[in-house]
Amino acid sequence: MEALLLAIYATIVWLIFFKFKLLPWTTSAKVIVVTIPVVGMITLILLLNVFAPSSGDVIVVRNSVGIVSQVKGRVIDVPVRINQRVKQGDVLFKIDATQYKAQVNSIKAKLDLATLRVSENQQLVAAGAGNRFDLEKAQADLLDLQEQFKHAQYDLEQTVMRAPSDGIIVNVQLRPGAYVAAFPISSVMTFMEDTPQIYALFKQNELHQIEPGNEAEFFIPSLPGEILKAKVESVIYAEGQGQLNVSGNLPTIGLRDMTANRFAVKLVLDETKNYPLLPAGAVGEGAVYTNHLAFLHIIRKVMLRVGTKLNYIIPKLH
Repeated sequence: MEALLLAIYATIVWLIFFKFKLLPWTTSAKVIVVTIPVVGMITLILLLNVFAPSSGDVIVVRNSVGIVSQVKGRVIDVPVRINQRVKQGDVLFKIDATQYKAQVNSIKAKLDLATLRVSENQQLVAAGAGNRFDLEKAQADLLDLQEQFKHAQYDLEQTVMRAPSDGIIVNVQLRPGAYVAAFPISSVMTFMEDTPQIYALFKQNELHQIEPGNEAEFFIPSLPGEILKAKVESVIYAEGQGQLNVSGNLPTIGLRDMTANRFAVKLVLDETKNYPLLPAGAVGEGAVYTNHLAFLHIIRKVMLRVGTKLNYIIPKLH
């Protein structure tokens, strides 16, 4: 964009001083002609970086969930495959439920008997021929079996693992015949949510005009020619350099130079647009348009659109 503005300015200078010779090409004219674009470009760049700041580090993040079985058993079916899109509630895999069905049936039989015992003891106590202690014991046993029955039903339901939300199954190494257990450290497959989280990194002095709700745009190389519209959700005023671990040691200061790190601005995609699925880990460029000097936004938007068009060019020799 700066090159385009300079080209327009050079054309105007040529027309005034050389083509139509409206003004003489004197020494003072030369100084003025050179000074105007230098001062103008410096002013433009400084204002752009404050009121329409850009970031060369915009990253797409999507939460991943390690799928862990809630019960142990032999896998009998894995209906999903790698990179398959799933909806919330879709079946990911099934475990042999024989032992869990037997457990439910066993507790159900005991529960029916306990219900009968409570009814019998209530009748005996009402007739004065029973012991209230026996009734209370039967009622307690009934409540205990009801809770055991709920737990057994829960275990039976967990033999069918379902997708926690809409997303993609990224890593599927599980096969029928494998044995799984409720071991949270080791997941059996990886699930990634559809909803992306967008973060743009800015230097500290670029943040003071950025506010939640500001318009933002960005692009990623995997979608050449496209501009993705978003809004600022929040500015994350926290960074690892400012964290002290919990310990009994005093903070160590002065061992190394402190670097001026950047802070993340969280963006949310415009929900009215139907954008394709953004690859997790994709990195691109973007800008935030603040509430001041809106005429500068046009220049930044042109610069972004030129940048995304350049992603069509792949300078490789092999």
